[in-house]
Amino acid sequence: MNEERFLILKMVEEGKITAEEAAALLDALERESEMDKTAELGEEEGQDKDFPRAEEKEAKDKRSAWERLRDAFEQREDEELELVLEEEARRFAKNVEAAAVKLSRMIEERIEKEVKPALANLPSLLARIPVIGEYVGELVTEERQGTFLPGTVRLDLSAADGSIEVRGWPQEYYHLVLRVKVWGGNKEAARERAAEIAEVEESGSCLRVISRAGANEAVHIKLSVPENRLYDLSVSTSNGQVKIASLKDAMGSVVTSNGRVAIKDLKGTRLAARTSNGAIECDNINLQELILTTSDGPITVDGFAQRLEARTSNGSIEVIPRLGRVFGEQSLDLHTSKSGIRVKLPPALASACWLDLSGGFNSIDVDLDDLLYHIREESVGSKRIQAETKGYATADARIRVVARSMHGGINVEKA
Repeated sequence: MNEERFLILKMVEEGKITAEEAAALLDALERESEMDKTAELGEEEGQDKDFPRAEEKEAKDKRSAWERLRDAFEQREDEELELVLEEEARRFAKNVEAAAVKLSRMIEERIEKEVKPALANLPSLLARIPVIGEYVGELVTEERQGTFLPGTVRLDLSAADGSIEVRGWPQEYYHLVLRVKVWGGNKEAARERAAEIAEVEESGSCLRVISRAGANEAVHIKLSVPENRLYDLSVSTSNGQVKIASLKDAMGSVVTSNGRVAIKDLKGTRLAARTSNGAIECDNINLQELILTTSDGPITVDGFAQRLEARTSNGSIEVIPRLGRVFGEQSLDLHTSKSGIRVKLPPALASACWLDLSGGFNSIDVDLDDLLYHIREESVGSKRIQAETKGYATADARIRVVARSMHGGINVEKA
C-alpha cells in the first residue's frame, strides 16, 4: 500500500494528475484497505460471524477499486498524451515551415542584393590585373532604336547566360541595349565576336534577338518599348533573371533557368512563366490567365488573374487576389510539395469563396466567417477541407481556391 501511495504522489509531482484526483485515489485506496482488514478479521473469528461470505467472494473476484481507477487513469492518460503529441507535432511543423520560408527569402534577398552585384563587378576588377586581364574578356555594348507598325508586335528575345529586361515607357519608339561579354583578344576582335553571337532582326511588327553565345560568353538584353501597344512575348534565357514591367496589353511566355522571374505592372490576356532554381514574383498584375511553374523557388502573386495556376517544389506559394475590371469568378489552382501555401483574400472575396484544400502532416487553417463545410477529414498524414462561404453562390465577384501541399501548411485568411 505504501508503494501505491508513493506512485500517486509521484504522479502529482510530475503533473500527470491533479491534487483532487490524487485525493480521490488515496481515499479509494484507504477504503479498499479497510475492506481487506475486515475480511481478515472475519476469517479469524470463524464462520458464525455476520460477515457475508458471498459478498467477500464477489469482492475478491472483482478488481480492486485502486486497480480500476489506475487503469482508467492510464487509459485517459494515453488518449490525452496522443492529443498532446499531435498538437505539439503540428506546432513544431508550423515553426519549421515558417523558419524555412523566412530563411529561403533571406538567402534569396542576400543573393540578389549583395552576391550578384559583387560577382557582376568581379570581371572588371580582375581585368585591371595585367597578367589575367586578357582572360577576363571584354564587354561590348550595342544600342539600337526604331518604331513599330500598328497592330500586334512580336518580341522574340533569346539570351544565353544573361539577363533579359523588357519595360514599357511613354515614348513612341523602342530602345534596345545589348551587352555582350566575350573572352580574350583585343577590342576589335571582341566586337567582331560580339556581332557573331548576338544577332538582331528588326521589322515593323517584330523584333528578334538571337544569341549564339559559347562557353564563357554571355548576352544581356535590355529593351524599352511603347507601353500602350499589344505585345506577343517569347522570352527565354538561361542562368539569368527575367524582368517584365509596365506593359498594358501583353501575352506570351517567359522561360529561364537558374534565375528569377519578376513581373510587375502588367495587363493582358494569357502569360506563362517558367523557371528552375529561382523565384517567381508577380506584382500588380491584371490578366485573364496566368500559369507559373518553378522548382526550388517560391511563388508570390499580388493582383488579378481570372485563372491562376501556380506549381512549385521546395518553395512556398503566397497569393493576394484582387478584384478585376469586370465581375465574375476567379480560380486559383495552387500546388507545392515541400513548403506552405498562403492565400490572403480581400473582404469582397473573403465572403464569397469556395475552398478545396488538401494536405499531409501539416495543418490546414481557414480564418473566414460563415463557412459551410462539405468535407472535413483528418487522419494521420492526410487532411482535407471542402467548404464555401454562405454568400458564395449569389455573389457577383467570387473565387474558387484549390490548394495542395504534401509537406507544408495551408492558410486561407482575410487580407
